[in-house]
Amino acid sequence: MGHRTHLFGPIVLMMTSLVVMPVFGQSPAVGITAVGAANDWVVPRTPWDHPDLQGIWTTDEEVAVPVERSQDLGERLELSVEEIAARTAQREAGLTQGSGQTGDGPPHWYEAADNASTRTSFIVDPPNGRIPSRTGDGERRWNNRNRGSGGGGPFNGPEDLDLRDRCITRGLPNTYFPSAYNNGFQIVQSEDHVAIVYERLHEHRLIPLDDRPHLNAEVRQWFGDSRARWEDDTLVVETRNFGEDVNFNGSTNGLHLVERFTRVNEETVSVKFTVSDPSTFTRDWTVVVNAKNDPSYWQIFEYACHEANYGMFNILSGARAEDAKAATSGSR
Repeated sequence: MGHRTHLFGPIVLMMTSLVVMPVFGQSPAVGITAVGAANDWVVPRTPWDHPDLQGIWTTDEEVAVPVERSQDLGERLELSVEEIAARTAQREAGLTQGSGQTGDGPPHWYEAADNASTRTSFIVDPPNGRIPSRTGDGERRWNNRNRGSGGGGPFNGPEDLDLRDRCITRGLPNTYFPSAYNNGFQIVQSEDHVAIVYERLHEHRLIPLDDRPHLNAEVRQWFGDSRARWEDDTLVVETRNFGEDVNFNGSTNGLHLVERFTRVNEETVSVKFTVSDPSTFTRDWTVVVNAKNDPSYWQIFEYACHEANYGMFNILSGARAEDAKAATSGSR
């Protein structure tokens, strides 16, 4: 599908030409929810006196962290050294085995920092680190979601695959969960807007800070409709108006997302978001993802998903071959 090519899109060129990017140091270890700042460290400010979140950030250190905590870990927040080693070995074995399959790339595509996180889950609330129970409607939507290239079909057309396979969107807040590759995102600020570009699928958001109201509820978008404000040193982004075809763990157009971006030290931005949808989940739940400024991420490259997207062609042509085979067998 896509990987870190050496071409990059016009929106990144436009924004990097407007902003001088800060220079950062090496990355220390990340804590459970976010790294604490040193006593004498002060959040940097923009020329117009907003907290400065600008930079290129990556979640590579947390690639192996699961969204949900294993039930046998209870409310444990961290793994032991031995458990981290076992988790890393299991992940590396899986990547080696999967390399070369449809949609997968060679091993050198994959990203993971040497300083792997010890966290047991991205979910920090509920305390058990697991997605809350779904309502009846939420469970039905989750079970009826498109299974994508990893599912069993039927694959009668592109619409039967999920939005990622179709190169449309990973969707919010999925875009924050690190995957095997392309885990970078860039934040650029002005006095009245914040722009975020995500390397995976090359998606972008331009979020106003000027207190304008949300769009009419009839206007639905893949990434929803976002509005931002500052609460002390934290950027708070509230997003609603998601479309019916967006399915985040069973939540579609009822999804209400509140993101909180906090610069917790020179090298780290903490992204904390709360998922709310009473029609899908029996309670709200909260995730924390820590992003670092890895020097290897010196720019965001283009993710050219549609170019030479052999995966989509092969999935559909393979399904047609299976149909033909079944029809021939049935006529005998």
